[in-house]
Amino acid sequence: MRRKEQIFDDWSGWFFRSPFRRRTIIRSWRVLLRVQRATLASAVLVVRRPDGSLLAFASSSGRLGLPRKELDGWRPIGAQVEEWFDQIMRQAPKPKLQAIDGTPGRKGVIFLYSADMDASPSLADGMWLDADLAPSALSAGDRRLLLMSQ
Repeated sequence: MRRKEQIFDDWSGWFFRSPFRRRTIIRSWRVLLRVQRATLASAVLVVRRPDGSLLAFASSSGRLGLPRKELDGWRPIGAQVEEWFDQIMRQAPKPKLQAIDGTPGRKGVIFLYSADMDASPSLADGMWLDADLAPSALSAGDRRLLLMSQ
């Protein structure tokens, strides 16, 4: 009687012998990895005015935080961030990538962008935090990102 391991080896050898099946499996695996990256990536903006004030938005819990957006893994990250920044600021310079924080996994990857404003536009949804008081108003994770952007 054949051992179970030998039966499995014969089956896997037969299965992976076909180039069509190998390509199909590899393509499927790449799609799954891309979906994972798509659901676990976000962009954070650090926007400063000339006086050093920082842009912040209130979350659903009422806590202030840096502007954050979940990213779509099927579209280029830079284009998504520029579109999002244009929606927030309307007339602004192009944001610059400062850092990439994290690894693909449960916590995800954060793309940290920053921009310096020449003027001081008023915002309907956001608020400007004084440079000295901003770190105490933000969460620990946002404070860490703020330090990374300097």
